Amino acid sequence: MRKWFGIIMLGAFLAACSADEQRVSTQPVKGQPMPRFQMTTLDGKQVNSHAQFAGKVIVLNVWATWCPPCRKEMPDLIRLSRLLPSNKFAVIGLSVDNNPDDVRAFIKAHHIPFPIYWDKGGKQVAAPVLGVFKYPETFVINRRGIYVEKIVGAFPWASPGVIGVLNYIYKTGHAPVTTKKGK
Repeated sequence: MRKWFGIIMLGAFLAACSADEQRVSTQPVKGQPMPRFQMTTLDGKQVNSHAQFAGKVIVLNVWATWCPPCRKEMPDLIRLSRLLPSNKFAVIGLSVDNNPDDVRAFIKAHHIPFPIYWDKGGKQVAAPVLGVFKYPETFVINRRGIYVEKIVGAFPWASPGVIGVLNYIYKTGHAPVTTKKGK
C-alpha cells in the first residue's frame, strides 16, 4: 500500500501547477508542529488555524480555481470529506485566488461541503507560512497538530488505500513506514 502511495505522490508532484511566487525557506517541517496562522473566511472573518485543527486529522488543501490539477482533484476531496467521520477528520481548503467571488462561484457550482478559506494570491499564508509554490499542495496534519505528510499535485484522495493511511495516521499520529524488500 505504501509503495503505491509513493508512486502516486511522485506523479502528483509532476502534475502540479506552478505559482509566480518563489519557494521560501521558512516552511513546515515534517514531524514538527504545524505553524500557527490566521485563515480568512470568504466573509472576511479571521480563524485561528490551531483552533480549527485541534483534535482531528486535517487534510489541508492549498488550491486555486484557475489551476487544472486543483480542479481535477476537487471531486476526490469532496468524496473524501463525505467518507471520513467528521468527529475525527476534516478536509479544509485554502484558496489562493485573487478574487473571492471566483471561489464562491466554484464552491457553489461544485457543491463543496467542507470549509474553504481565502488567502488572496497566496501572499498571507500559502507562500510565507506554508512555503507553497505549486498548486495544489496538501498537508496532512495529525490530531496533535503535527505535520505528517505533504502531497504536491493532484491526488486520488478518496481511494481506499488513502483512507486506510489517514485512519492509520489518526490511530498512531504518523504515516505508515515504508519498507523496501531485500534491505
